[in-house]
Amino acid sequence: MTSFHGPNIDNLRKQAKALLRAWQRGDAEARDRVAALFPNAPRFGLQAAQLVLAREYGFRSWSALTRFVPRLGRFDDIATFRVAREFDVTPERLWDTLSKPEEIGAWLLPVSFEPRTGAPYAFRSRPAMSGTLGEYSRQRAIRFDSADGGFWRFAIEPLDVGGATCIRLTIEDRMTLESVQRFPGGVAKAWNPGVTAGWHEILDALDHHLTGRQLPNIDYPRLCKFYDRVLAQLIGQGSRRLDQRSP
Repeated sequence: MTSFHGPNIDNLRKQAKALLRAWQRGDAEARDRVAALFPNAPRFGLQAAQLVLAREYGFRSWSALTRFVPRLGRFDDIATFRVAREFDVTPERLWDTLSKPEEIGAWLLPVSFEPRTGAPYAFRSRPAMSGTLGEYSRQRAIRFDSADGGFWRFAIEPLDVGGATCIRLTIEDRMTLESVQRFPGGVAKAWNPGVTAGWHEILDALDHHLTGRQLPNIDYPRLCKFYDRVLAQLIGQGSRRLDQRSP
C-alpha cells in the first residue's frame, strides 16, 4: 500500500472510468450514484462519469476538481494529515512568521513560548492547547508537541522554480493512532468537521499576512465534504499503523 491517501489527477481519472464500467455492467451502487445526477440517462459516457465524481467530491465541474487537486493535502495514514503551500517570500520572512509568537498570533492562534527545543508553549484557544517544542531548527522546522503524543510540525524548504526561488511550507498534523481510533464517532469524526479544510483556511490567512493579498473565495464547507470522501476511501482501504510507515 502506498503512503499517499488522497486523490491525484491520475487516480481521479481511474475512478471515473471505474464508475463508467460499473454502470455499464449494471452494478447497483454505480447505478444509484449516476441516478443521483442523471435520473433518466439512457446513455452514460466518460465525461458524465467525471461530472458525477466531481459532484460527489463537492465540486461543480470536473475541471474545477482537477484544478484544485495540486493544492490538496493528503493522509499519510489515519492519524497523519499533511498539506503544503509555496510562497514567494524570503526564507527569513517565512521563518519569522513560524517562529515568533507575535507573528504566529496574526495568522494562526495567539501563543507564547521561548525559541528553543524543549520549551513549553501555550496556545490561547478553546479548548486550551499546550505542550513543548519538540523541534526548533532555525529556518528549517518548528514542531509543537502535545502531551498525548500528537503534534503540529511546520517545515520550510527553498525551491528553484524556473530560475526563481520560492519557499515551500509543509504542515504535518499528527494525532496518535490511539486517540484517532478511540475518538467518539470514529476516525471520520476525529478529522472533521473542518480540521483538514481548516488547514487550507489557515494557509490562506498566512498568505494574506505575508503578502497582503485578499483571501481567495474558497468554499470551506465544500472542502470538508471533499475530505470526508477522501477519508472514507482511506478507511475503506485500511491504513498502515504508524510504526509501519517509511522513515
